[in-house]
Amino acid sequence: MGETKLSERKKKILQALVDSYITNVEPISSSQIQNKYLPDVSTATIRSELATLEEMGYLTQPHISSGRVPSTKAYRYYVDNIINNGEIEQLEQLKELISTKYNSVKEIVKDSAKIVSDITNYTSMLTFVSIDGLKIKSVKLLDVFDGNALVLIITDSGVIKNKEIKLPEKVEENYIDVANGLLDRVFAGKSLAEILEDKDKVDEELEEFKAIYEEVLDLLIEYKSTREHQVFVEGKDKIFNYPEYNDVNKVKNFMSIIDHQDKLKEIMTDDDGTIEFSIKIGSEAGKDMEDMALVSAKYQINGKELGQIGVIGPERMDYKKVFAVLKEIGKLINTNK
Repeated sequence: MGETKLSERKKKILQALVDSYITNVEPISSSQIQNKYLPDVSTATIRSELATLEEMGYLTQPHISSGRVPSTKAYRYYVDNIINNGEIEQLEQLKELISTKYNSVKEIVKDSAKIVSDITNYTSMLTFVSIDGLKIKSVKLLDVFDGNALVLIITDSGVIKNKEIKLPEKVEENYIDVANGLLDRVFAGKSLAEILEDKDKVDEELEEFKAIYEEVLDLLIEYKSTREHQVFVEGKDKIFNYPEYNDVNKVKNFMSIIDHQDKLKEIMTDDDGTIEFSIKIGSEAGKDMEDMALVSAKYQINGKELGQIGVIGPERMDYKKVFAVLKEIGKLINTNK
């Protein structure tokens, strides 16, 4: 980020200020820093270091009579140089919650936004990436008797759709076997975008199975429409747990962001598609986010990126806890296949 390198002492003082403010929402005095963090350093030296950090833009003094509090620049330094480079504490209660409550990755993904919100105590969001590149592994018809069959669409991220359909009357005994062979030939190995682009090109060989072919297309189109352009939000009311949001204007601004899908998609969009975690603090996330922060992480299944899970909250977010939760959720989704 091009920041000036801080001495170890300044770094410890800055960490003390940020950790304390995240927990207590109040400025910390030089004597408190000495007692709790730097017992071998005089309060006069700490006051001098605080003044220097303020000159450097890491601290602000909201009111003349108030103490110094971390600035956006301080939070950015904190996540880039203090907690991002160290081992993030793993949350055992999260592992226990997941292992006792969920049996499959599908269930974890479905409830991941709620899990993250409940454990972090912040508003959480879940988005899906574009699914046009989703590869179809196979399409299967399973005979369920009485003239019906179950359609299963299996992709490189698992089973995405299943539906019971009516078979044509008076079909040959090997109808399902032949249909499965043809459906695999038409769909297997192709991306969703390729399939939908060629949906009107049904060759003569498929005429007898056109109804089933169209059933599969309808399922894919339905899946695409329900998955794309959606952001799932959990814990909207969590923001009221933070005293800085006693301000009605801040609440209105927060609600105007999380109640609009377009705004959420915009702030969740990662400018650099290669990074695992995205941390946007204050105006980095947009002009309406001056007092807020957003931390998001990609999640994958079988090595394929499916979307992002994010947390939005006050700028003094407990970044350590949020990182730990998002990291653990990502690992659990990847391993709970």
